[in-house]
Amino acid sequence: MLVTKGSHKVLILTAATMSILLSGCAAKPNTQNQQNAPIKQQQVQQPVNEDNRIQIAKVAAAKIVELGSVKQTNVLVTKRNAYVAAVLKNDQQLTRDIEDQIANQVKATDPNIQNVYVSTNPDLVNRFNTYVQDVQQGRPVAGFVDQFKEIVARVFPTAK
Repeated sequence: MLVTKGSHKVLILTAATMSILLSGCAAKPNTQNQQNAPIKQQQVQQPVNEDNRIQIAKVAAAKIVELGSVKQTNVLVTKRNAYVAAVLKNDQQLTRDIEDQIANQVKATDPNIQNVYVSTNPDLVNRFNTYVQDVQQGRPVAGFVDQFKEIVARVFPTAK
């Protein structure tokens, strides 16, 4: 094929014209149909709103201290469970009788409580004391719920 100066210009002009014409024939998106098409909605299931409230049961704690065997205690309540961290007098051991007395005092102050878990574990006593003091002094206790769940699982493995 012989290409001359004039034919070179014609070739470029022909190629440019063809590309313009061919690009005009390309399929355009049909925005009209897209606007009228129903919107597909995806349902997202929200996580179950757990009741993570932990209440300090001051009245129950005061009733427990009235028992002759308990020196100091804090009671934390979640839903229908009460968790008691107690210090007994005279280095007594926690017996079933003392545990029952404590449970009866707690249930007497709040009839909605179904389960009472009692411990004299020093770590639990310290954590409950710190939590109660922080709440009373208005300090943030944001991470305590997770800590509380972990402690309860460790100290009271049968608690639900």
